Amino acid sequence: MTRLLLISLIVTGILANVNAQSSYITREGTISFFSSAPLEDIKADNSRVQAVLDNSTGEVAVRLRIEDFQFEKSLMQKHFNENYMESHIYPEARLTGSVENFEEIRDGSSKAEVTVKGSLTIHGVTRDVEIAGSVSRQGPHLICNAVFDVRLEDYDIRIPRLLIRNIAETIEVTVNLRLAPVN
Repeated sequence: MTRLLLISLIVTGILANVNAQSSYITREGTISFFSSAPLEDIKADNSRVQAVLDNSTGEVAVRLRIEDFQFEKSLMQKHFNENYMESHIYPEARLTGSVENFEEIRDGSSKAEVTVKGSLTIHGVTRDVEIAGSVSRQGPHLICNAVFDVRLEDYDIRIPRLLIRNIAETIEVTVNLRLAPVN
């Protein structure tokens, strides 16, 4: 009877630990973009990115509000939101998918090169994507990093011909997420 009680307590403890770390989350991730064009470089940062990663399946969801991008020049921010991204019509960008090779991290590796396969929605357009990146452990946290390109044309983001030398046709996107376990 004592052995049965001890085994029951151990199993309960293991299940509680597994459930306690069934997902990771952040509300303060960072996504930046950079446009390098002949006449001007443009950089913006969004440090209010929300993300969740399911530890059991490797499924991931990332969401950000377009208006949360911060620019060095306020006029750039205004034009970005009103003229290009139309954030009053398309207020969010989203990524949903699954992390391939995630089991390496889940099973104890300290760092793994991964690929996220899924759907990226920007400016009301959803496209299938494959994004290469890395996931590493830092204490109880998972650190997710990626750099990838987005072609504005793919998401129906129009640049007036007059400004074509000011804004690149392809934007470099940098993702830095520090995900905490959900208890």
